[in-house]
Amino acid sequence: MEAMDWLFEPVEQEQASPAWLTMERLAYLAVGLLAVGLRFFQLGLRPLNVGEAIQSLAAYRFVHGAVDVAPAGTVPALFTGNALGFTLAGAGDFSARWLPALAGVVLVLLPYGLRHRLGRGGALAASLLLAISPSAVHFSRSLDSAILVAACGLAMVVGLVGYLDRRATGYLYLAGAALGLGLAAGSGIYYLLLVFILFGLLLYGVERWLGREAGWSSLVEGYRAARSAEGTGEGGGLDSGSPLLRAGVAAAAVLGLVATAFVLHPAGIGLAADLLGAWAQGFLPQPGGQPLVYPILLLLRYESLILFLGLVGIGWWLAGRRGSRALFPFEAFLSFWTVAAILLVAISGHRPAGNILLPLVPLALLAGRAVERLWQRLSPRIVWAEAGLAASVALGLGVFFYLQVAAYGRTAGAETVSVVGMTLHATLTYLLLGLVALLLIAGLAALVWAWRGPQLVLAAGSLAAVVILSLFAFKAMWSLSFAHAADPRELMVVETTSPEVRLLVDQLEELSRNQRGDAHTLPITVDAATGPVVDWYLRDFEQQVVVDGLSAPPDTVAAITLAMADPPIGETFRGQGFPLRTHWLPWGLWGQDLVRWLLFTEATQPVVDHEVVLWVRTDRG
Repeated sequence: MEAMDWLFEPVEQEQASPAWLTMERLAYLAVGLLAVGLRFFQLGLRPLNVGEAIQSLAAYRFVHGAVDVAPAGTVPALFTGNALGFTLAGAGDFSARWLPALAGVVLVLLPYGLRHRLGRGGALAASLLLAISPSAVHFSRSLDSAILVAACGLAMVVGLVGYLDRRATGYLYLAGAALGLGLAAGSGIYYLLLVFILFGLLLYGVERWLGREAGWSSLVEGYRAARSAEGTGEGGGLDSGSPLLRAGVAAAAVLGLVATAFVLHPAGIGLAADLLGAWAQGFLPQPGGQPLVYPILLLLRYESLILFLGLVGIGWWLAGRRGSRALFPFEAFLSFWTVAAILLVAISGHRPAGNILLPLVPLALLAGRAVERLWQRLSPRIVWAEAGLAASVALGLGVFFYLQVAAYGRTAGAETVSVVGMTLHATLTYLLLGLVALLLIAGLAALVWAWRGPQLVLAAGSLAAVVILSLFAFKAMWSLSFAHAADPRELMVVETTSPEVRLLVDQLEELSRNQRGDAHTLPITVDAATGPVVDWYLRDFEQQVVVDGLSAPPDTVAAITLAMADPPIGETFRGQGFPLRTHWLPWGLWGQDLVRWLLFTEATQPVVDHEVVLWVRTDRG
C-alpha cells in the first residue's frame, strides 16, 4: 500500500514537481476520460422527450431564421448552447445534448479545487463517485438544466471556499463567473443560493445569539478582503479595483453573454429573469407531481453508494472535532447543504427528478472526505491482506444472498422444492437461504472481531460494502443511461418518448424517396396537436402543412395525426400507429414484483399516453 501514500498526503506538503503530469493528475485524467466516455458515448441513443424537444426547437428555429425571439420557458444557457451546436455541427439529438454532457465532465473534475479541504484521496474519490453516479450520468446525457446548475453550484463553492482559505482572487472570479452562468442555466440555481444564504444566517445566529464562534468571522474577514483593492480588508468602502467588484463584473458579463446568445438574442435577459418566477412557482402544488418521498426513493434506488459514504461523512463530522474555528466550517456547510436541499426539494410542488442533483453533489463531497478519513484511520493499524481476505468472504456471502433474492423474484409462486425430505415452496426456500447468508455475514463479523478486533471488522466491512455498492451503482448507471435509456420503468425516467418515433421518420423518408426521389421533399400534413417531439423529428421535411386539428381529408400524400376513434381522414388513406409517449409508475408493487423491478427493471408494460398515426394516400401511385 506504500505506492498509494502520495494520494493521502496533505496538500500543504505538496512540493513543486519537475514534471507537470504527476501521478495525481494522471489519476484525474483517467477519471476525466471515464466521465467523457460515459457522457458522450451514444449521446443520441434516447429520443428527445417533450421538454428536450421544446428547448431544441427554440434554438433550431432561431438559427434557421424562423423566429427572432425564443418562446417563454426557454432556458437561456441551453438555448445558447444549442444555437452554437446546431450552427457548428448541425441539428440532431447528439448536438442538442453536448452542453449538458460537457457540464457533466466539468462537475466531475471540480473536486480537484477542494483538495485542501477534502484531502488528495478524498477529492479524487469524490470525482470518481460523480463520474459513475447514475443520476449525474443520466442528466449529463439529457437536455436538462439540472446538470448545468449542479456544475455552476459546485464551481461557486470551489471559488468561494478557495478564496476564503487562500485569498487568491482567481477563486473569486471563478465564483462570479459560475454565478453568472448559473443564473442563465436554470431555476434550480435559486435553491442553491437560498441554501448558501441560510447557512450564512445560521453562522451569524450561532455567534450573535449563542455567543459561539462557528465560522462567521471567516466570512466577515473574507468579505472585507474582497471589497478592498489590495485584498487586505482595510478600508470602509467598495474600491473600484476590489476583487469583489471585479467578480461582480465577471458574473454580469457571463450572464449577459450567455443569456443573449452572445448578444444575438437580447430577449434572453428576460428569459433569465423569468427563471426566478419559475423557481418560486415550483413550490406550488402541481398536477402530475411526484410524492413527497420521491427524492429519497431516487437516492436509495440509484445513489446508494454515495448516500452510504456521504452519511458516514456526516456522522464522522458530527462525532469528531470541528477543526479551527477561524476557518470556514466546510464539512458543516456540506452537511447543511445536503439536509436543506433534500427538504427544499421535498416540499416543492412538482419535484422533478433533476433536483436530486442538488443534495447529491454535497453528499459526493462528504463521501470523498469519508474515504479519506477511513484510509487515514485504518491504514496504519490494519494488515490489508487480512482485511482483503475477510472482505472476500463477505463478498462471496453477499453474492450468495443476491442470488437467492434474484431467484425469489424469478420463481413462480406455485413452484416447490424438496429439502431433506420436506416439500417447501420455492419462494420460501430462497428467502430462508437469503436469511442464512445474512446470519453467516453476522457470524463472520463476530469471528473477525474475536480474531483481530473491531478495526479489522470496520476495514473489511467498509471494503466489502463499497465494492458491493459500487457494482450496484455501475449496474444502475448502465441500465438508466444505456440498457433501458428510453424505458419509463426506470424510476428516474417515469415518462419518455418511444423509440418508435424514429421508425415513423424512417418510413416517411422511404415514402418520400419513392414519391419524390429525395428523403425530405414529400408534402405532408401534420396536426399541431401531435406536439413538439413530432415537430423536432420532422424538422427536415420542408413541405409541411401544419393544421390545428384535422377536419377534412388532406390534399397531401401523407398526414400525421394523433390516434383517434373516428378520424376525418377519408377512405383513401391507410394508417399505421406509432407510440409517441409512454409512462409507468411503480407505486403498488410488492413482493416478487417489487424484487423483479428493483433487480431487473421488469414489470408490467408501460402505458402509452400518446400515439400518432401516419396516414398514407392509397389512390396515388
